[in-house]
Amino acid sequence: MVAVGALGLRGLSTSPSPWDKSDENELQLRDIIEQRRFLFELSSELSAFPFHNYHGEEDYDAAYAAAAVEATPPPPEMIPPYTLEDALGEYEIFEYTFGVLIYNPVEDNFLGMYNKEHQERGPNKKLWITFQHLTGLLRLTFPERFNKDQPEMAFAFGSGDYPHVHKTKLPYTTGKAPVLQFGSSFREKNLFPNLISMPMPTKEHLDCFVQYAKDKSQVCNQLLPEGSTHHGRLTFGDEVGLKWEDLTPQLVWRGTDFSYLPTLRPRWPAIYAPRAEDYPSLKTRGKDKFANIVAELSNKHKDKHLPPRWRAAVLTAQADLEVKGTDRLPWADIKLSAYMDGGKKPTHKAKPYEVWEKVGIGIGKPMNHTTLAKYKYHIDLGGGGGTTWSGTIEKLAMPGLLFHHITTTKDYIHDMLTPWKHYIPVMDDLSDVRAKFDWAESHPVEAKSIADAATAFMRNMGSKKGFKKLFKDAFEDPMRRVIEAYQPVTNVHPEMTSWKDYMATDNRFVQVMVCRWDDHMKCRETISSGEKKKWKENGRYIASKKKKKEKK
Repeated sequence: MVAVGALGLRGLSTSPSPWDKSDENELQLRDIIEQRRFLFELSSELSAFPFHNYHGEEDYDAAYAAAAVEATPPPPEMIPPYTLEDALGEYEIFEYTFGVLIYNPVEDNFLGMYNKEHQERGPNKKLWITFQHLTGLLRLTFPERFNKDQPEMAFAFGSGDYPHVHKTKLPYTTGKAPVLQFGSSFREKNLFPNLISMPMPTKEHLDCFVQYAKDKSQVCNQLLPEGSTHHGRLTFGDEVGLKWEDLTPQLVWRGTDFSYLPTLRPRWPAIYAPRAEDYPSLKTRGKDKFANIVAELSNKHKDKHLPPRWRAAVLTAQADLEVKGTDRLPWADIKLSAYMDGGKKPTHKAKPYEVWEKVGIGIGKPMNHTTLAKYKYHIDLGGGGGTTWSGTIEKLAMPGLLFHHITTTKDYIHDMLTPWKHYIPVMDDLSDVRAKFDWAESHPVEAKSIADAATAFMRNMGSKKGFKKLFKDAFEDPMRRVIEAYQPVTNVHPEMTSWKDYMATDNRFVQVMVCRWDDHMKCRETISSGEKKKWKENGRYIASKKKKKEKK
């Protein structure tokens, strides 16, 4: 076996980990290389999703038939015992958006801890929210465990759009504590075996779990039908009078021009539109101008530098060119309707996009849910975290069929969906979208069956019975396994009298928040705004010097 160090693959420790399921503690070099390529290239062959198993219409037929067979779900993964020391040690894989929540039984509160060497950045806002929501969920769901008669408990967790880890340390196989990821997580389990997907910190997900924990008699509005007495947010066909046969047979999408896994992929500029200077045909005139621009955009060398949402916009330009001079609809209508500039702003008539809007490529006005629901085909193109936290569930509910974008990352809800039963999977690089669109058009019965199953899934998810099961499967059961795996400090270190004795030996973390939950949430930050400002400026935490009192 070739030495890993010879290739400069840093961060691959060979120390044993209870999460390492390989026959050898050190992964085989081929596996390491393939997993790295899966992260940094848009290569369909290396995806954790088995795209290589089917390539054409006959294989799509077989995949659809196989999805109809109810598979036996795998047994829940057992969590090895871990300690406070293990939980704190997981900070090493992260750059930021990682915290440790400690239950302090003496004062019956929860303490949010953050590593002093980690950056204090904007994405940490989601981490701070998760500190608070996790406190409430634990108190309400496990009251028998979180009270003054019980020992301390420590949870390692990440939050944010996706795991903000050191990419040079992937695959990470030396972890010892479970890390709860409240955000998108890696689809390929071997990249980070001890990472556990949890609900994302948004109103459609984690907020709904907190609301259900408080009051199990109702489900949050974000999962209820639009126009219902509960002011629901999802657009189901029955409620708005839409039937499958009346839907427009186009693949539609509107959304924001956004980054795509920026710390794991090559960095794109703040505006993700293709650079005009790279496309000489933009400066030309003549009847072939549009065709020449599309050809340049479709160039494989340049195409690989486009984030998926712009790749999809190029597909639409190709579709427009295909039907030019006819009365046929282009098969795709995928356009960017907003961008981020101190908040969300429309791309229509925006200066950064005017060159592309002028030639009719990539830019469009927004569509509301009612309008989008009139189309037969949808796609949930991945954004900053590689997925779309609201788009997937919104489009599953609609009467049309979802083409689900399979990327480096996934969300907890994806594990409850079955490809070819609830959606048609499409590759990260979108190279198979047209072929699968054609399959859906030529198989209307099967396509409608998939769309109907997705709608039924979302209706069930928004029911009391369905959300009860979701809460149990996605939060309560995995969290119980984490709680049962924890070994209190006094069990591991008999010479110590409290978890605080151990923390006195570990100066790597600072307390940033304290939370209580009696009849409602009570949280406060324990670092000053001045400290946070210095933290951002310095890139690491530096404690403020306390002024000494003058002697009288």
